[in-house]
Amino acid sequence: MTRKPAKAILVFTISCAHVLTAALSIAQTTAPTSPTLDLKSALDLARHNYPSIKAKDAEKESAAYELRLMKNNYLPNFIVQGQVMDATSNQLRGTFFPNEGTAIPVSGGIKVNGYTNDAVWTSFATGLVNWKFFSFGKYKAAVEEAKAGMTVAEAEYQNEIFQHQIRVSDAYLLTLMLDDMVKSQRANLSRVKALKDVTVAYALSGLRPGVDSSLVNAEYSKATLLFLEAQRLANEQNVYLKELLGLTGGGKLTLDTTVLLQQLPQQLQTEKGFDGNPRLTVYRNTVDFQQTRIKAIKRRELPSVSFLVSGWGRGSGISDKLTDNGDFVYKTSFSAGVPFRAYNYMVGISTIWNVTTLFKTSNEARQQRAIVKIAEERYNEESLKIESEWERARLRYRAALEVARQAPVQLKAAQDAYAQAKARYDAGFSTVLELTQTFSVLNRAEVDSSVATGNVWRAILQYAAATGEFDVFINNLN
Repeated sequence: MTRKPAKAILVFTISCAHVLTAALSIAQTTAPTSPTLDLKSALDLARHNYPSIKAKDAEKESAAYELRLMKNNYLPNFIVQGQVMDATSNQLRGTFFPNEGTAIPVSGGIKVNGYTNDAVWTSFATGLVNWKFFSFGKYKAAVEEAKAGMTVAEAEYQNEIFQHQIRVSDAYLLTLMLDDMVKSQRANLSRVKALKDVTVAYALSGLRPGVDSSLVNAEYSKATLLFLEAQRLANEQNVYLKELLGLTGGGKLTLDTTVLLQQLPQQLQTEKGFDGNPRLTVYRNTVDFQQTRIKAIKRRELPSVSFLVSGWGRGSGISDKLTDNGDFVYKTSFSAGVPFRAYNYMVGISTIWNVTTLFKTSNEARQQRAIVKIAEERYNEESLKIESEWERARLRYRAALEVARQAPVQLKAAQDAYAQAKARYDAGFSTVLELTQTFSVLNRAEVDSSVATGNVWRAILQYAAATGEFDVFINNLN
C-alpha cells in the first residue's frame, strides 16, 4: 500500500536524523494555488478519472451485452434472399461434394443436344424461418454462463473501485504526513539558524569559542539537508497522488488538513470478519462462473429440434417446351428469364445431432473441471492472504493507538529538554554540543507526534482494506 518514496523516507530519517518511525508520503511546501481538496472529493475524482476503473466499467458493459446476445440466440433465424443471374445450364450425371458451399450448384437438366455456351437469365427468391425451439437446455445453460460472467465483471469493477479507494486514501494520508514532516523540518531549520546567527556573532566578538561556531554550522547543514530531502520526497509523493487521481499537468494539490492528523479517529471494533472483502468476492464468483461452463459444455452433447418454414419462387429463360430434337427452348432475353414461373413452400421439423460431439465434450468437461479446481485453490490462497492482512491490521491498529498516546508525552519532554538546554547555554552553564543534541531529540519528537496520529488512520485504512468495509475508515471523517 505504500510507495517507494515512502520507504525512502524511512531509510533517510533513520540514517540521517532518526526522525521518522513509520513510512510517510508527500507534503505541500508552497502556498496553495488551487482550491482545497478534501479526501472525499479526491475519492470521487479518482473514481471518475482513473483509467483502470474506466476499463473495468467497459468490461462490465461488454459482459452485459454478452448476456443480451445469449438471450437473443433463442430468437428464430429469418433469412431472405434474392438473386438474378446470367448463367449456362450444362450438367452431367453423377454427384459432387459442395466443398462447404464453395462449389457452384447444378443449374439444369441433361440436354440431348449436348453442351452449349448459350446462357439464359434466371431468378430466385426465398424466405426461411429456422427456429431452434427446443435444445435440451443448451440455450438456458448458455444464458446462465453469460449471467455468471456478468457477475464476475461486476465484482471486478467494484473491487477495482474499492482497491483504488484504498490506494488514494493511503496516498492522501501519506501526503499530509509528509506535509507535517516538512513543517517540522522547517521549524528545526529555523531554530538552528537562529542559534547559528547568535553563535557566529558571539564567536566573532570573542564571547564564544570558535569551535562553537563550527559545531553550529555543521548542525545547520544537517538541518538543511533534512529539510531539502523532505521537500524532495514531498514533491515526488504529490506527483504520485495526482497520478492516482487521474490528473495531468503541473501544479501541486492543496489538501484539507482540518480532520486528518489533527485528531485521532474513533475507537475501532476489530472483531468483524473479512468475508465481504471485494477481492474474495471476485475469486468466489470466478469459481461459480467456471462451474456454470461445465454445465454448458455438457449441454452441447445434446441435439437441437428446429421448426422450419420456407417459401421460394424461381424464374428461368429455359422454357418447358422442347424443340424437335427433344432439347429445351432457350430464351436469352432478360425479360424472359427474370419473372417467377414456379413457386414452392415447406413446413416441418428438423432434428440435428452430431453424435461425435459426445467424445469431444467429454474431454472438454474434464478440462473444465480442472479449471474449476484451479479457481477454487486460488480462492483459498486469497482467503489465507486476506486473513493474514486482517490479523496484521488489528495488531497494527492497537500498536499505533498506543504509540499515539505516548507521542505527546515524548514531545512535551523534548520541548522541556530543549528549553532547559537553551537556557543553560544562554547563561553560559553548558556547551553548544549539549544544546545541539536537544535539536535532534525535539525534531524527532515533533515528527513522531504527527506520524503517530497518521499511523492510527493508516492502520484503520489497512483494516478497512482487509475487511472490505471502506465505511469503517470514511465514516471517521465526519
